Amino acid sequence: NLVPFDKYRPDNYLKMLDYLEIIERIDPSRIKFGDEKHLKGQDLYNRKVRRDPITGVIPPTFTNGDFRNTYAVTGFCGIDRYSSPVWYNIHEDKNGADEFSLQLEMALASGFFRPGDILVLDNASIHNGGNNSVMEEWLYGTFGVLLVFLPARSPELNPIEQVWKILVNKLQRVPLSVMRSAGSHACAYAAIDILCSITHEEVEGCYK
Repeated sequence: NLVPFDKYRPDNYLKMLDYLEIIERIDPSRIKFGDEKHLKGQDLYNRKVRRDPITGVIPPTFTNGDFRNTYAVTGFCGIDRYSSPVWYNIHEDKNGADEFSLQLEMALASGFFRPGDILVLDNASIHNGGNNSVMEEWLYGTFGVLLVFLPARSPELNPIEQVWKILVNKLQRVPLSVMRSAGSHACAYAAIDILCSITHEEVEGCYK
């Protein structure tokens, strides 16, 4: 992917320095990161196939009714041993400010966040637009959780992007026999198993 040119605008560069100055003073175990990911049935089923060099035959691509299904995953990750390494929820393929607010409330109710935690999000409009424009004050005033936004165009500073990479890589290695037995929404079920199995050590590797 090409790096957007405006990533290096002077004001964005200064925001990057401010962000790093804040983050380096905080205990990493109290920093938690969040983001969303679109999950597609074809991530699981659309196995790339090549022509057999001897026979010239192209094997069929395995698909099922889940092939065209799409889902949305809202997730948060952390290395704090007092909470799970990954909190997630797989829901309908829609993301908006209201939906994100609902998912965040569910994560707060589950105890994933503790007073004194820092939640880091990117600057997507669903995080700070609409009714979420007051999220920063609400989070800190009600739960004692400080909200910090990433600099513009800086997904490389968000460890949960690496968590999503782990998810996709493992989805592509799910045995065909398991997919056949899972039936409808197999991609979502496989994602649940994978995300539940991610350890604190794996998330810490994503942080590093």
